[in-house]
Amino acid sequence: MNKPRLVKLSGFCLVCLAVVFILRSSFAQETGVTEINRLFYQGNSDYKEAKFEAAIDNYAKILNLGLENGSLYYNLGNSYFKKGDLGRAVLSYERALILIPNDSDLKSNQEYVLSLLNLGPQSFENWLEKAANKLFGDVSINFLTVLLSFIYILAFLALVSSLFFAGAKKGIKFFLLGLAAVFIISVISLNSKITYLNKGGVVISKEADVKFEPLEGATTYFKLTEGSKVEVLDKTENWYKIKRPDGKIGWINKGELGLMLDF
Repeated sequence: MNKPRLVKLSGFCLVCLAVVFILRSSFAQETGVTEINRLFYQGNSDYKEAKFEAAIDNYAKILNLGLENGSLYYNLGNSYFKKGDLGRAVLSYERALILIPNDSDLKSNQEYVLSLLNLGPQSFENWLEKAANKLFGDVSINFLTVLLSFIYILAFLALVSSLFFAGAKKGIKFFLLGLAAVFIISVISLNSKITYLNKGGVVISKEADVKFEPLEGATTYFKLTEGSKVEVLDKTENWYKIKRPDGKIGWINKGELGLMLDF
């Protein structure tokens, strides 16, 4: 076989391999979406038939496939609530609120479960974060990220405009000051949300002993009830060092706490 024909054949083979790879990837993605849809609808059907354990199992399988969705966590929380597992219900609602923070039904269900547990508002925010979240508490992390990018672009365009329109410099200056204020407030809110996502946890046992040291035989410092929110400061193999909203710090067994990021 001469060299030009060999080159053409090699090129044809490479094209065929690329086509096969694309088709396989598309088929795998389509199969994955089909399986996720099947599990979601089956989970919803199980929930309607009061098969809450089966519904939880189907929703958990979707999470294991790599999909995170506010509605999924909301349905999972409802299933845990109906099952009577209120700690995991609170944890699921908290995860859902990260993704769909302005959902009124979600907020109502969470408040109801917390009232059953005799738990009021639990916040780790300082006064500055509380002020920022009054404006941006009902928007998601993704929205804030896009907003900050948009503000950055607007500021850049305003600075460029000031070079060409000398008469508008004063107006542009006030515009930039306004953008800077919104930028700072957005950063504070975004930081508080990300911090809670990375460090937040919810007690999932009926009652948890929080100890002075990460040892089974250590003295109990205080107790936490199901659904209590904490901030994780450190961890060992079997223990989490946690902080309550009032600042008290102790060690809790890992099996009694669900983490925001432990999907």
